[in-house]
Amino acid sequence: MPLVVSREISSGVEQDPDQLVADLYTVHASGLHRYLLLTGSRPADADELLQDAFLRLFRCVRDGEQIEKPKAWLIRTLQNLRTDWARRESGHGLLMRNVGARGDLAWSSPDRGPEAAMIDHQRFERLRAAMGSLTERQHQYVLMRSEGMTLREIASVHGVTVQSVAETCARAIERLGKLTNE
Repeated sequence: MPLVVSREISSGVEQDPDQLVADLYTVHASGLHRYLLLTGSRPADADELLQDAFLRLFRCVRDGEQIEKPKAWLIRTLQNLRTDWARRESGHGLLMRNVGARGDLAWSSPDRGPEAAMIDHQRFERLRAAMGSLTERQHQYVLMRSEGMTLREIASVHGVTVQSVAETCARAIERLGKLTNE
């Protein structure tokens, strides 16, 4: 029975499916959870989506499917799960749903004075508004890049060319720069 080939985990030895998925979870879960939060999932929803994605991964591994790039596979699965979930929730998109609450956490620090906190809050609000003006694809690409994914990995997940991802990211970053400058 062939198992997932993972460059992140590979030891050159076939692993038990339980252990392989556990290893992949250890390596990728926190980054994928952060990705879900940054793309608008509520924390409880992100937990459930992540659990569903890893359950699907386990079933695929157990059934002997080959998965060359598990991180890209997991992201694509999470996007599909979230899309299905959004359709069930009366068709409203989940992007930016929870950004305000995350922003409150990001700019409030007890070590900073009230003036610095207010400046940070204003910057965050400009960034939130600018991110909201991006297309859904631009938003996804920028967040994936911020999570450390390469242009090639993003292209693979979305089934587009690396050049297309690069151009989309460049347009998004240019737009963000124009909209966030004071």
